[in-house]
Amino acid sequence: MKLQRIQLCVAALLLSLFTATAQNKKQADIFILSSHTQYSEWAQRMLFPIDELCKERPELKVVTEHLQLLSHPSVDELQHATDSLLSAQTIRPRLAIVLGGSAFNFGPDIQERWPGIPLLFVGEQDYYCDIDYTLNGPGNPMARRTALSVLKNRGDNITLICAPPMIRRTMETMLQVQPKLRKIFFISGENYMCKEQQWRLERYISQLYPDIQYQAISAAKNSTDRMLNIIQRESSSEVAVIYSSWLVREGYLRSVSIRHKALSLIEALAPVYTIFPTDFEKHPNVVGFYSYSSQEYNIALRQYILDVLDHGINPSDLPFIHLEAGTPFLNYPAMERFGLDTNLIPTNAQVHGSPKSFWEKYKKQISLFALIFIVGLSISLMNSLRRLRKARDIAENANRMKTAFIQNMSHEIRTPLNSIIGFSQLLCLPDGAISPEEKEEYMGHIMNNSHLLTVMIDDILSLSDMEKGLYSVKLEPTDLNQVMQQAIKTVENRICRGVDLSWNSDLESGALYETDGVRVQQILINFLTNACKHTECGSITLACSLTENPGSITFSVTDTGPGVPPEMAEEIFERFVKLNANKQGAGLGLSICRMVATSLGGKVWLDTRYTNGARFVLTIPKKEA
Repeated sequence: MKLQRIQLCVAALLLSLFTATAQNKKQADIFILSSHTQYSEWAQRMLFPIDELCKERPELKVVTEHLQLLSHPSVDELQHATDSLLSAQTIRPRLAIVLGGSAFNFGPDIQERWPGIPLLFVGEQDYYCDIDYTLNGPGNPMARRTALSVLKNRGDNITLICAPPMIRRTMETMLQVQPKLRKIFFISGENYMCKEQQWRLERYISQLYPDIQYQAISAAKNSTDRMLNIIQRESSSEVAVIYSSWLVREGYLRSVSIRHKALSLIEALAPVYTIFPTDFEKHPNVVGFYSYSSQEYNIALRQYILDVLDHGINPSDLPFIHLEAGTPFLNYPAMERFGLDTNLIPTNAQVHGSPKSFWEKYKKQISLFALIFIVGLSISLMNSLRRLRKARDIAENANRMKTAFIQNMSHEIRTPLNSIIGFSQLLCLPDGAISPEEKEEYMGHIMNNSHLLTVMIDDILSLSDMEKGLYSVKLEPTDLNQVMQQAIKTVENRICRGVDLSWNSDLESGALYETDGVRVQQILINFLTNACKHTECGSITLACSLTENPGSITFSVTDTGPGVPPEMAEEIFERFVKLNANKQGAGLGLSICRMVATSLGGKVWLDTRYTNGARFVLTIPKKEA
């Protein structure tokens, strides 16, 4: 029993260990084998597109291993280190990248470990050499070089992005800005790419520029002090230096840190040209360099990675990319420092530190002034446009109102005229054709329509006088009770049968107040006329109060008609607005009432609190005479 418990515990422990191990073995999407150290600025710049892709897609797993090529004293140790790095990847990645031409010869090792794996070479060349030559010895034009195209042609699942150091283009730029150049120093480290660049530059100069002296200064054979002494002896505007590297095998990691220090010492002695953007960016007296487009490289690498990971495209189906188009970069202050003619700067060059033009000096001020001018002009144009639109809207509205007025008045005037003419014709019939009662009825219709026609014409004349500024009020002592009685008499023959018309007043009999009685009566008659039109049963009451609005005399006309919707309380005081199109009238009365009330120093409104019909209110100042 005890033995069984022990076996169960051991099994559980092994299971937990297996589970933890499986969880830790998260598959790498991209495995990168870099020939440089993790501090290499070149490698960091080349890996920039991958870093950006990882920021966008945090789930993307990338493993980068750095060979630190020169730190290995022998081929066997380098091979062993490489095998260890590959063996550490227990799960096959989705994509492998070899970064740096000196590591290209480990491409076959990667393919042997993971047969058929998508493999992308990224570096300065499109071939690789034997490991022994890569690690040891001087540059040799006759060394065996295997083109990557050979691997692709035999069916390997590979492709290439070649971002070469444009040393020949750099030299052509040197000759453009230093046409009297007589000697070139090439500063070289012990690393593989320096060896390749050195013999290529030497062959290029000997073939095309035999009059120019060439001297390579290698870190393998010279100390830093000796290198500086050699350059200083020759220092002049006819001498130039191409700085590639100052890395050495012995104390490799330490020499990485002093690379920029060596360049800082050289740039004080002679015009220096480099093949790396970081050298140009960090050193103020480096004259220039020639480089492919880093943007083009970034786009190409990103696209190839996405093609493989997201679209399942095999690298063997992707073409080799050689970044051949480039741009010269030149440092204007450095050229002046060494007495170089800045007029010789190529037109296609990107120039750092050149004297600012008038625009560059004052572009902020000019931009600000232009912005202020544009904003001011825009505001002015917008205001002008707004005024034009307003004038257009007023004109269009006036035209619409004129048309509506003519159409409305044509209809409203024609209706009572037709009635007057029709009943008049009936009254002209021979005696006996109509009864006396009918005559009296017809004459009543004629009188009512004549009065209606008179009211409409008076409204039109009043409106015209107001718009022309001819309308005036005459303030004088007025018996407002008498004004109310006259208003009642004016409309009493227009009420429907069964409607009770009454008035009441808080004003004392014979009391006089300073106002224009004719204008007050005009408003009251309009209120009463509207009430008569819309009240078919119930009552109409004209009232006057001294307490409803203290300090004012308040008149109100209340009816028991259908009333006015609260949302129309203001709209009905606009011109030509009628609640019922079937009722006679021009729709001008209430609009005129509001203008007359304003001229009297008062107000008119619809009392929306009253819900048993309609209640219109007029207030005028209380001024006792």
